Amino acid sequence: MISFKAFVKAIHEAIMSASNTLMDKNVDLLDKYFEETTSEESDKTTRSTLVPKNVILEYPVLNSDGKVEQTKIQVPLITLVPLSMSQIEKATLTAEFEMEIIDGELQLSFPNKKSDGVFNKKTKSNTGKLEITISPQESSEGLKLIVEGYEAVLRQQLS
Repeated sequence: MISFKAFVKAIHEAIMSASNTLMDKNVDLLDKYFEETTSEESDKTTRSTLVPKNVILEYPVLNSDGKVEQTKIQVPLITLVPLSMSQIEKATLTAEFEMEIIDGELQLSFPNKKSDGVFNKKTKSNTGKLEITISPQESSEGLKLIVEGYEAVLRQQLS
């Protein structure tokens, strides 16, 4: 038997752990699209800075004679991909259990599967079902602004 309180706490902790894992995965976007550099400031302190990972692409432009020329542009990788983040939207747990109050506390027990034979019906079984719905999460306003800034710089290179 397990107390109902401990059961709910264990389920809650498992869902929170899964949610934290998804948040960590979302933060990994920084590692994927930015790299760390160090620079020395005028007061001799070393500071680390994240700079966007870039690729250089050849891009066609028309010159003054109307001919197509290739020019090189720096493109931050973060401007080339759709950014999607995930979050746990809903978690549903379904389980068969028996309840009993012992010493003023609700206790749960999960009956074992029992079968009386090949042709007889099975009695109550210990079944459970956990449904977790993971859905896209809207990017934060800060991330949107940063990406829009890099996109503006990219547009300036193309005009």
